Amino acid sequence: MSNKSINVDALELFNIFTLDRRQNPDERHDDFIQLFLEARLIDELDKDTQGPNMKFKNKRLTENEMIANAYGFLLAGNQTTCIALSYCLHELALNQDVQQKLYDEIYGAIDSDGQIPYDNVLARLPYLDAVLSETMRRHLAVMPISRIAAIDYTLGDTGITIKAGQQIEIPIYSIHNSDNSGSRNCVGKRFAILKIKMSLAQLIRNYRFSRCPETDDQIRYQKFIHFMLPERLFVGIEARI
Repeated sequence: MSNKSINVDALELFNIFTLDRRQNPDERHDDFIQLFLEARLIDELDKDTQGPNMKFKNKRLTENEMIANAYGFLLAGNQTTCIALSYCLHELALNQDVQQKLYDEIYGAIDSDGQIPYDNVLARLPYLDAVLSETMRRHLAVMPISRIAAIDYTLGDTGITIKAGQQIEIPIYSIHNSDNSGSRNCVGKRFAILKIKMSLAQLIRNYRFSRCPETDDQIRYQKFIHFMLPERLFVGIEARI
C-alpha cells in the first residue's frame, strides 16, 4: 500500500472520529483524539512552555497536524511492539523459572471478573516490568534514534555546537540508552509498552512457552538500519490447564 493511500485512509478515519466528537461535545473520551481536539481549542500556548529562543503566537493544531501526530503515534507503537513481544517470549521459553514467576504474578493480578485491569498491568506487576525491561536491554527493537535540532546548542565546555536543523543520531544499541531521555523521547513509547504488557500478561496467563527443536539459544539478526529483526524465532507453545 502506498503512502498516499495510507494517508487518504487515515484522513477519512480521523475525520469520522472528529466529526462524531464535535457533534456530541458533551461526551468525554479518554483517548488521544480527545486530547488533540482540546489542544486545538487553545488560542495561545502557555507562557511556561515557551523557551528563550522560541516564540509561539496563536499556534493551533491544524487538521493535518492532528492526523500526522495520531498516525505517527500508532505507527511508532506497532512494529516495535511485535518485535519486543517476540523477544520476550523467546527469553521466557529459555528461562522456565522466570516464566513461572511471571505467571504467578500475573495470576495474582486477575480480578473477580477474571480480567487483568490496565492499572494492574501498568503499576502493580513489577516482575512483568522487570522482564520487559531486561528483554529490551538485551534485544532492542530499534537501533538509532534520530532528532533534528530546533536551535543552536553548545555541549557544555566541549566547544562542540549543534546547529539548528542538524540531524543527530543516538546509537541506542551501543550505549543502552536509559528510558530517562526527556520529553522528546519516542512518541509511541508508552502506547507500545502498554500493548506489550497487556499482550504478554494474557499470553503467559493462558499459555506455557518452552524450548522446541527449532529454538535457537543465540538470536541471529537480519541486517536492517533501524530495526533489530531476528532471522527466525521458534518456541514451543501449550495451553495451560
